[in-house]
Amino acid sequence: MTKLLIPGLTCADVSTPDESGVLVDGRDFYRAVHEACCNAKKSILMSGWQFASKVELLRGPDAESCSHPVQFMKLMRELCEKNPTLEVHILAWDASAVFTFEREPLQRLMFRWRGHKRVHYKMDNAHPPGASHHQKLVVVDRSIAFLGGMDICNSRWDDRCHEATSETRCSGEKPYHPYHDVQAYVTGEQVDVLRDWFCNRWERAAGKALALPETPQAKIEIHPTFKIEAPCAGLSRTLPRMEDPVCASVSELFELHLRAITHAERSIYLENQYLSSDEIGTALVERMARGGPPLDIVIMLPEKSSGFKERVSVGIYQARILERWVTAAKQHGHHLGVYYTAAKGDDGQDVPVFIHAKVLSVDDRFLLVSSANTTNRSMGFDTELGLAWESPEPSDSIRNARFELLGEHVGVDQAEARSVLALDGLVGRLDAIAQAKSHRLRIHRRNQDEKPGWLLSKFIPDETPLDPDNPQAMEELLPEPGAWVDRILRDPAVMVRHAARRVRSRFTPRRLKA
Repeated sequence: MTKLLIPGLTCADVSTPDESGVLVDGRDFYRAVHEACCNAKKSILMSGWQFASKVELLRGPDAESCSHPVQFMKLMRELCEKNPTLEVHILAWDASAVFTFEREPLQRLMFRWRGHKRVHYKMDNAHPPGASHHQKLVVVDRSIAFLGGMDICNSRWDDRCHEATSETRCSGEKPYHPYHDVQAYVTGEQVDVLRDWFCNRWERAAGKALALPETPQAKIEIHPTFKIEAPCAGLSRTLPRMEDPVCASVSELFELHLRAITHAERSIYLENQYLSSDEIGTALVERMARGGPPLDIVIMLPEKSSGFKERVSVGIYQARILERWVTAAKQHGHHLGVYYTAAKGDDGQDVPVFIHAKVLSVDDRFLLVSSANTTNRSMGFDTELGLAWESPEPSDSIRNARFELLGEHVGVDQAEARSVLALDGLVGRLDAIAQAKSHRLRIHRRNQDEKPGWLLSKFIPDETPLDPDNPQAMEELLPEPGAWVDRILRDPAVMVRHAARRVRSRFTPRRLKA
C-alpha cells in the first residue's frame, strides 16, 4: 500500500508515540484537559481560535466528584496559587470584528482579572490580513499534548449521548443544541515538537522569546475515549506565507488530504464542519474515475449551513461538490452516502447534532484528527494543526476508531457496530437505517434546499475566491468565511480601512523611489 505520511510533504515528522489516542466530544476532552492540568509541574501551553474564561470543564457527576475548581480560569488560578513554579501561557486568535458577538466581551480584561500573575494571556494577530489562527493545542509540561478540532470556550461541551435536551449542556443558563467534536492526544517526542511550535508562535505574536523550564517527560494519566496503536504518527500543519514576520507557506494538511483520498482502495470516512475545497472535491472525482474495486464513501456533515453567511460562502460550493461526487459515484460504480445525525426531541421532532469535527479515515489503516475544515481557507490560508496515524495494513485499532465515531452517529453500541458498520455493503446498510429513521442517522439533503435567492446568486462566482494557490486573492476577496457580506451590509468602515491600506501599500514604494 502507498505510504501516506511523508515528512516534508504531508507531515512535518513521523514517529511512534509512547501513547496516543482520541477524545470524542467535549465531556471527554475537557475532562482530560482538567486531569492533565491538575498534574502540571512547570508549564501549561494553550493556543486556540477562541477561549472563554468561565467555561466549565467538568459538569454533572464529573464535577460533583472533583476537589478542584471546574471553571477554566478558576482552575488555572488555583493551580498557580498552589504551585509557585507553574507558568500558564494562553495564545488566542485576535479575532475579526465579525465574531465580536460570538465571544466573551472584554476578553483581555476577563483573563487578567480572573487569572493570576503567572497566567500569561496574549492575543495573536501575526497572520495575513483576513486570515485566522485556527490551531487548537494544549501542551502540559513535556508529558502530553492535545490537538484537533476543539476549543475551550462556550457552547462546545456535550457528551456522547447527544440528547435533544440536557441540563448540563448550556452556556451559563442558556441551553444549546447537541454538539459533536473530536480531539487527539499524544505523548512522547512529538510533545516536544509541539512545545517548540508553540514557542515560535508566541514569539511571533508577543515579539519576544518564550523560554520554557526544563522538565522531565513524566507520565500523566487521563481517561481517553479510545487509544490508537499504529507504527507511525505524523504532525501536519497549514501555515500561510507571510512577509512580516517572514514565514514560508506550509501545506502539509492539504497534501495529506489529497494523498489519502487519491490512494484510497476500499473506503473513505470523512466527518467535517464544511466542505468547499474544489481541489479536494476534484481529487475524489478523479479517484472514483480511476476505477478499481468499488469504494464505500461515508460523509458526515452538519444538517445545513448555520446561517446566511455560511450559505453563500460555503453552502453553495458544498452543494456543487456533493453533486459532482454523486454523479461520479453513479457513473463509476462507487457507493457514496452523505449523512447527518439527530436526536429525537420530546415532541418527536428531530434535533440535529452539530458536526464540528475534522476527521478523515481511509481503508481502516489511516486516521487523521485535525483542526482543518475541508475548505480552501484551511488548506492554505489559516493556521491549522493535526495528528495522523498510519499502518501499512488495515488495523484493528484504526478500524475501532471508525466503529466508535460512526457508531455514535448511527446510534448503535460497540457490539452492534462491528456487524452494522463492516465495510462490505456499508453505504447500503447506512442508507437503509437513515431512511427508516430507526436510529439517529439521517440522509443529508446536500444543501440543495439552501437557496440564496435568484438575484444574489448572480453575484456569487462559479469558482470560490478562496483559492489555496492564490492567498493574495483570499486576502482581498474573502477575508473571512462570509465576512464580505458583513462588511458590505454591516461594517463599511472596516471595508474602507482595508481598501485604504492596500492603496497606501501600492503608492508608498513609488514615493520612496522619487
